Amino acid sequence: MEDYIKERKNGNSKLYIVLLSLALIIALLWATGLIRWEDSSKEHVTLTDEVTYNEDGNIVVPASEWRALQTEVCLLRHEVELLKSERNGRVSGKTPTAVASKTITTQPDASKTSTAYDSNALTLANYNHDWVNEDATVALKNNTERTITKVVGRMIYYDMSGNMLDYQDFTKSVVIEPGMVKNFSLRGFGYKDNYAFYKSKTIPTSPDRKYKVVFELKSYKN
Repeated sequence: MEDYIKERKNGNSKLYIVLLSLALIIALLWATGLIRWEDSSKEHVTLTDEVTYNEDGNIVVPASEWRALQTEVCLLRHEVELLKSERNGRVSGKTPTAVASKTITTQPDASKTSTAYDSNALTLANYNHDWVNEDATVALKNNTERTITKVVGRMIYYDMSGNMLDYQDFTKSVVIEPGMVKNFSLRGFGYKDNYAFYKSKTIPTSPDRKYKVVFELKSYKN
């Protein structure tokens, strides 16, 4: 009986020594950093394609990659907004100001102002200039369907042989209704030299002092 008790004590002592040795070895390995206990709640699993998932199945993305993704998303949104703006401009028929610009030129209204090419718009209906008068009486007929309010023209004077003597440009503000004739005064040719229109009264002492006249229309205004 005593021998059994002694063997039992010796066995417990050896077990204690073994357990103490294991504890010392584990403590030494822990101190040197060779072993660590990780919290299983924070355990990560790395797959072969370098995508990391946590325990809940969510993807773990590094902060640098996340910022890069945000930048790309912002750029894509900006491009989409530009495409929408251009498409809306084409649908509405408007050209975006950043795409194109046009130079607008204003053309005169043909119904308001006419040039010498409309030579039949106004014609000379009558002309009278006596040798005793300084001014001649000019009558113009409006051959258009609009009222004319201003005339720019030229009077060309010829002798009885058809040789040109002189000319006179003039501008008159005169109202002539469609199809009507209007008289106005204009300086007569050669008054100081006793000239007269050949159909008017000429000076008896110088019957050769007479002239003919031709009217040219330069422009008019309705």
